[in-house]
Amino acid sequence: MLFLNKYITISSHCTLKELEEPYLYDIENDELYELSRDAFEFLIKCARGESYEIKKEDESFIQYCLSENLIKLSDSPLIRDLKINPSPIPSLRYLELQITDRCNLRCRHCYVGVSQNQDLPFEKIKKVLKEFEEIQGLRLLISGGEPLLHPHFWELNRILRDYEFRSILLSNGTLITKEVAKRLRVHEVQLSLDGMKKGHETLRGEGTFEKVIQAIDFLKSENIMVSIATMIHRGNLKEFDELAYLIESKEIKEWNVDAPSIAGRLEYNQDLWVNPSEASEYLKYGFGGGLHISEKNTTCGAHLCAIIPNGGICKCSLFSKEVVGSIDEGLRICWERIPRILIKELSCDCPYLEECRGGCRFRAKSFGNIYQPDLFQCYARGVLKGGE
Repeated sequence: MLFLNKYITISSHCTLKELEEPYLYDIENDELYELSRDAFEFLIKCARGESYEIKKEDESFIQYCLSENLIKLSDSPLIRDLKINPSPIPSLRYLELQITDRCNLRCRHCYVGVSQNQDLPFEKIKKVLKEFEEIQGLRLLISGGEPLLHPHFWELNRILRDYEFRSILLSNGTLITKEVAKRLRVHEVQLSLDGMKKGHETLRGEGTFEKVIQAIDFLKSENIMVSIATMIHRGNLKEFDELAYLIESKEIKEWNVDAPSIAGRLEYNQDLWVNPSEASEYLKYGFGGGLHISEKNTTCGAHLCAIIPNGGICKCSLFSKEVVGSIDEGLRICWERIPRILIKELSCDCPYLEECRGGCRFRAKSFGNIYQPDLFQCYARGVLKGGE
C-alpha cells in the first residue's frame, strides 16, 4: 500500500473496531473515530499489506489520519493481526471486571459491603479478556475491592498490553508506591479522592489522603494517565472548591463526581448521605467524559456490563444481586441477556432527557421504580427545585 512511495500501516496504539458502525480506536488516547465502510475496508487492507488503489479523494483522509498519528508511513509493509468481528447489537464497549472483593480499607460508603475474600480465578480472567477482545470491547475497568490484592494481579498486569482494548485500573491508591507505578502496564488509573484530607478520611480512614496524593505523583512520573472519582458525602461538601484547585494543579485527565447509592456499608452510615436536592450543585463539578455513554434511545449503561468476583455477570456492579449468567457460559451469551430500558419507557419527560437519559437506573430503583427518573439528575438540571 504505497502513498508518497511509502507503505501505510495503522499505528501500534490504534486498532479497528466493528461496532454498530465501523470505527478506528486510539487506545492510548481513548478516542473513537467513526469511519465510512470504504475507509474501514481501506485500513483493513493496509493492515494486511494488501494492495489498494488510492484515489484522489482518499488523500485528505490519509493526511488527516497522519496528522492525528492514527496511521504511519514506513519503507516496508508492517502487517497487523487485527481482531475484527461484528459486535453484538448493542455493542459491549465497557466491561467492569471485579477481580476480587478483598480490600485493605473499610470505606464507610462502599456498596460492596463485607468482603467474602473472593477472587476471580486467573484462568477465567484470561478467558474474559479474550472474549472481550473478540466482542470488540473498548475499555476494561479492572476493579474490586482493591484489585492490587488479587493473588494473580501481576500476572494479569503482565498480559494486558497483549489485547486491543484500553485497560483502566480502579484503585483506592493506598498501595500504589513508586515501585508499583513503575510495574503497572495499564493505560490509565482511576483513583478515589473523596475530598481534602478531612473529607477523604471521613470515608476512607486516617492516613489515606496523603497516600492518594503520592500515588498521583508516582503514576504521573511514569506517564500513566490519572483520573479521579469523587463521591459526594456529608463530610466533603465544604471542600469542593479546594479539591477542584488541587485536581487542576495535578493536571488530571478526568474528574468524575457522583453521589453514592444507599447500599452496602452506606446502609449503616446514612448520616453521610446527601439528598438529591442538596447534592445537585456538586454534580456540576468534574470534567471529561464518562464510562456509561448510551446510544440509540437507550438509558444509562447501554454499552456496559460487569463481572463480579464469583463469575456472575450483571447490568453493572450495583446490580450484583441480579446476575443474568456466568462467565462459564460465555461473555457474548450473557451480554445478550442483559435487560435494557428504552428512554421512551421512562416515566419522565423533560427537555434534558436525551442528555441525561434518565440517570442511574440503580438509584432510580432505590427511589422506588426502575422506570422513574434519577432524582439527582432532575435536581442537577433544575427540573426539580429544592423542597419538591
